[in-house]
Amino acid sequence: MSLAPAASPANGHVRELHPTGIFAAVGRFDYRFRRWLPIVGLLIVIGFNAWAAISGGTLIQGGWVIDGSEEERAAALIADRFGSEATTMLVVYHDPDGNAASPEFQATVKTSLARVADDPAVTKVQTYGDTGAPALLSTDGTLTMAAVYLDKGVEDAVNDAGRLADEVDRPSGVQMWVTGIPQVYHEFNAKIEQDLFQAEAISLPIALLILLAVFGTLVGAALPLVIAGLAMPTAFAAISLLANVTEMSIFVTNIATMIGLALAIDYSLFMVSRFREELRHHDVEIALERMMGSVGKAVAVSGIAVAVGLSSLVVFDAAALRSMGLGGILTVLSTLIFGLTVLPALLAMLGPRINRLRVPLPRFLRLVEDDAEAADRRQGHGVWAWIAARVMRRPLLVAIPVLTILLMAGSPFLGIQLSTGQNLADLPPVPSRIGFEVIRKEFPGGESDPIAVALSWPGEDFEGGLPPGTQDQIAAYARSLTEVDPKVTSVESVLTPPPGLPADQYLALLGRPAAQRPAAVNEYIAGWLAVDTTKLRVFSDYVPDSDDGRALVERIRAIPPPEGTEALTGGLPSRSADFMTSFRGSVPIAILIVVLVTTGVLFLTFGSVFLPVKAVLMSLISVTASFGALVWIFQQGHLKELLGFETSGTIGAWQPIIMFAILFGLSMDYEVLLLSRIRERYLATGDNTRAVAEGIGITGGMITGAALIMVAVFAAFGMSSITSIKSLGVTMSLAVLIDATIVRGLLVPAFMRIMGRANWWAPPWLQRAVARLGLYEVGAQPADAAAR
Repeated sequence: MSLAPAASPANGHVRELHPTGIFAAVGRFDYRFRRWLPIVGLLIVIGFNAWAAISGGTLIQGGWVIDGSEEERAAALIADRFGSEATTMLVVYHDPDGNAASPEFQATVKTSLARVADDPAVTKVQTYGDTGAPALLSTDGTLTMAAVYLDKGVEDAVNDAGRLADEVDRPSGVQMWVTGIPQVYHEFNAKIEQDLFQAEAISLPIALLILLAVFGTLVGAALPLVIAGLAMPTAFAAISLLANVTEMSIFVTNIATMIGLALAIDYSLFMVSRFREELRHHDVEIALERMMGSVGKAVAVSGIAVAVGLSSLVVFDAAALRSMGLGGILTVLSTLIFGLTVLPALLAMLGPRINRLRVPLPRFLRLVEDDAEAADRRQGHGVWAWIAARVMRRPLLVAIPVLTILLMAGSPFLGIQLSTGQNLADLPPVPSRIGFEVIRKEFPGGESDPIAVALSWPGEDFEGGLPPGTQDQIAAYARSLTEVDPKVTSVESVLTPPPGLPADQYLALLGRPAAQRPAAVNEYIAGWLAVDTTKLRVFSDYVPDSDDGRALVERIRAIPPPEGTEALTGGLPSRSADFMTSFRGSVPIAILIVVLVTTGVLFLTFGSVFLPVKAVLMSLISVTASFGALVWIFQQGHLKELLGFETSGTIGAWQPIIMFAILFGLSMDYEVLLLSRIRERYLATGDNTRAVAEGIGITGGMITGAALIMVAVFAAFGMSSITSIKSLGVTMSLAVLIDATIVRGLLVPAFMRIMGRANWWAPPWLQRAVARLGLYEVGAQPADAAAR
């Protein structure tokens, strides 16, 4: 049962009710076992990391293929008929004399690859000098390429890529590029690790400075960093262990670091700050219990909101998106476990010593008043309370223009162009990417990722040759593919003759049994025709992973294949089309889950019908504005020189949904803390207008500090060399700024003033039912309180 409120003669305010319920009980548990919980927490960290070191899995680069999709079936059919595509490392050489086909230069190439050829991971090395293959010589003859075939799949070959690249001996005076998918992944991983270290090195010192500005003591400022130091390694270890059970994307590490640092520090900041406040009026045990009953509950609700947002990613078919959701949930759970157990235990042991090692700061740098008497006098006042009071005098005059501006800021999102983020321009400018760009521009067939079409005649066997009638079917189908879109530049098929062989002679050989054809011709045909299946490749001027590239796939799929045949499309454009079809079908479900569950959790917390709806709308508004910034900056390319990135003209489809899942939950972070404090003041005074102003004033310094820390963490990721990570960091830091200033300082007081006492209304029987759960307390409201 709550303690009766007591008047404070010093300031005329009514003290908050003593909190009860399950979180106050958690506080009592934490106090009772305060000496054991930090030890148990440390053992958990050590145990999980030791377990992960022994049994941890490997994070994957892919995860964008949709199970059962047409592209997957096409890839499976091609692998079954033609064998799995070999994993290769490609080495490109530029001859300074301009004759890369010369025997002398080819001998130089061969010599530079001598150590690579002897590596146990290499099955063979092919050069232009060995094969004369036109694909290994640039169109102008100044460049040549060597293909190094590896004995592993792409994911497994990543660990060999760095070693093999070092084994290539660079010829004197020769420009050289080492590339290939394993090499791109290897350098991409290195960039991710480098960016993670950079983000932590930048954000942690800034966070410490902000914490010092909030607490003014080294002991208080250090505790949030201690909790982050416990929660994040545990989350990473759990993610590594989960990678043995399901596919986990390499991007999970970035998402987990963003969420982990921001939440661990912010939640700890809120709890330490409230504990210090309660400690001014109560002994350690009661102060801890009151802190857990108020801010502890708010932190738990906020964490649940973030976890719910991230759990919505599980409904997507792409393993990469699901893994980001799972990794984020593990990070939130780890943060909550340590934040609600170890942190209160440390606070209980420190007690008044939480204020030790005071750092002298000028008054203008203090975000929270550290003098006890001054803090009591200023409670519910300050800049944010002043702003809220003025907003509530003319709420509609403030709310309407602010809403209009935020919605206009979100309008660029209407023109978003989505991709899977696998275009060449989406990669960081690492040497392997530059090598791929050289191949694309200079070598035949390297212009674009083509659409692969697998055309099958079930029950047929073309080992005895391809009959003229079947050749005519393929030719007619290839013409249809060429004519489907003016941007289609060429269509290659088994009917395309090898270089140097006249077309009529080649087609005649194609109709003969293999035994009657030259070995070189058989080898060429084997790349196009196997058993009952032939391949076609459709090249176009479209960006493969774009709306136009996907539309071309749909038009090709709509073309009827020859009679008696089955056609399946594959390649990057088809993979992108299948992903986007699945993605668009899952988005409404994910959004509905987030909105409904979050609304339900907030209702259980505040026992109000209107507040959860208002909170959801406020979150949607702030997220919408950040989505507009995402498109305006990173798709349309504004500020690209200032921020240092290249744009492919598309946005990775996973970015908006990840932002929505994280930001929707994070916006609840401030919302729950703020509304909890407003509700405390409302239960104490019964005056809605006064409660809003005082609640905003009391939490102003804490929320400002927390927002600055989140901005520092996210902005540090905005310095990443990987455009997709940079875009998350920049736009999420903008979203936090919008939410913590414009939404919290202007829209929240405006809407709460407009609704008045309706803010807190719900059917009494429903409020009583919710109160039995221990999350919500039914408080007496003075009958004569005015809703000013």
